[in-house]
This record gives sequence, structure tokens and C-alpha cells, in this order.
Amino acid sequence: MTLRRWMPLLLLAAAACTSPGARVAEQGKQRLVGMDVNDLQSCAGIPTRRSTLGDGTELLSYEQKNANTGGLNIEIPVLGGFTTGNSGSYCHALFRVAQGRVIGLNYTGDNDDVGGQDGVCAPIVRGCLRQPVPAVVPPPPAVVRMEPVGR
Repeated sequence: MTLRRWMPLLLLAAAACTSPGARVAEQGKQRLVGMDVNDLQSCAGIPTRRSTLGDGTELLSYEQKNANTGGLNIEIPVLGGFTTGNSGSYCHALFRVAQGRVIGLNYTGDNDDVGGQDGVCAPIVRGCLRQPVPAVVPPPPAVVRMEPVGR
């Protein structure tokens, strides 16, 4: 068989190798746009930084840092050991917010994992993807006025 016959199968196999983290990060970009900012903070937590932009929109920054990913750790009894490999990975998830709603999500940083793009960012958005319904805010309590009786 020629390479041309195997190419569709090879492409399909490569697509199946996308990491679960990369899939979660991509779903976050698609499904969290439109989310209420209060619901975002209830599932993702309080942002590490915030900034108001010139157009009035706000950026909420969430960070995920992994101390060491990949590499090789070799230990030899009595002689000791050594580690080779990566220095770590990190992700900054930047949520753009306008009028109390998420209008965009971008990932920055050294955030690719072994099987796909932005996979290191998955823990930031995973909880929000699992939240089945938005939080229900109870109505404010009714104001009761008391007036003296018998005047």
C-alpha cells in the first residue's frame, strides 16, 4: 500500500491523540462565553488579577502553575541521581468581561501538554464546565415598615 492510502488513517489516529486537558480547554473557550461573571467566580474562584481596559471591558486573570512536567528523573543507589527535562509549565486564562458577562477567553503561557494545545489550562475551566446550572440569586428581603398602633 502506498502512503497516500494510509494518510487518512494516520490523520484520524493523530486527531484521536489529543489530550483530555486540551479538549477541556477548547470546550472552555466555546461554552464559557456568555457566562455571568458571578457564576464564573463561583466555579473558577477569585481571579489573581483584574484590569479594566480603555473600552470599559475588564480582564480577569487566572493562573495555573505546574512545578515540573516531563523530563527524566534517574536515581542510582549510593551514587545519587539527576533530573533532565522541562522547567515546568504555566497557564494564564484571560477572561474578558463586559456588562457582567464573559465575552471572550484566551490562554497564554507555556501551556501545551504532551497531547495538545492549552492542555495545562484545563484545571482553570474544568469546574465551570461541570457546573450544570447557573447559581440562583435569592431576591432581596422585603422591607417591613412598622407604624405605631392606636394613635
